[in-house]
Amino acid sequence: MLVLAAAILLAACQQSPAVRPPAAKAVSPTERLKAEGDALMAKANYADAVEKYLKAADLDPAAIGPRFGLGSAYSFLEKRPEAIAQFRWVLDRADTSSTESQEARRWLLRVGALAVPAAVADAGQRDARAVDPSSTGHLVGKTQWPEVTPQRRLISGSLRLAGDEPVTQDVKRTRAFRLGDAYEFKDIPAGRYRVVAVIDETTVWDEKVTVEAGKDTTLDLSQSTSPVPVGRFATGT
Repeated sequence: MLVLAAAILLAACQQSPAVRPPAAKAVSPTERLKAEGDALMAKANYADAVEKYLKAADLDPAAIGPRFGLGSAYSFLEKRPEAIAQFRWVLDRADTSSTESQEARRWLLRVGALAVPAAVADAGQRDARAVDPSSTGHLVGKTQWPEVTPQRRLISGSLRLAGDEPVTQDVKRTRAFRLGDAYEFKDIPAGRYRVVAVIDETTVWDEKVTVEAGKDTTLDLSQSTSPVPVGRFATGT
C-alpha cells in the first residue's frame, strides 16, 4: 500500500500545471469614464465629453487626465474661462515633463492666460518689431439674412477664424457677431483660413478664404451661401 501511494503521488507531481488565462487588468471607474470622454472627444462630441470628464474628476479629484480632458473639451466649446481654469490646474499639479503639462502651458501661452518670462517676452517684442506689417492683412465682411437686422431683431452668435494650412494653423480668432452686422478680423497673417459662424449651436456658415497681405480681404456671408434655410431666422421662429 505504501508503494502504491508513493507511485500515485509521484505521478501527480509529474503532471503539467493547469493553464489559466491571464487575469484582465482591472480598470478603475475613473479610468473608464476618462476613456469614454476621450472617445467622445474623437467624435467631436465635446459637450458629452465634458460630462464624462466631470464625473471622472469627481471620483478622483487628484487625477490629471480628466482635468486635461475638461480643458480640451472646454476649449473646443469656446468656453475660454473654464478651459483656462482646468489647464492652470493641470499646470500646477502635473509633472512638468508630461504631455499634459506641456500642452496646457502651450495653450495658456497662446491665449495670453499665462505670464511669459521677461527674457522670452523681450525676445517676442523684438520679433514683433521686426515683422513687416505688409505680411498681414484684414478680413472684413457683412453678415446678411433676409428681413433680419439688429434693429428689427437681435440674433447673435460666435464667429471663428482658424488657419487652414501649416503656415496659419496656429492662428485662431473668435468674436461675437450680430446677424445683419458687419464684422472684422484685424492684422491676420496672410494665408488660407476657415470662417465658421455658429448661432444657437447651429453652424450657419463654414467658408474658406485666403487673406492677402497688405490689404482688406472681403468675405460677405449671406443666406445664399448658408446650409440653413431662410425660414430658420424668420420673425417669430
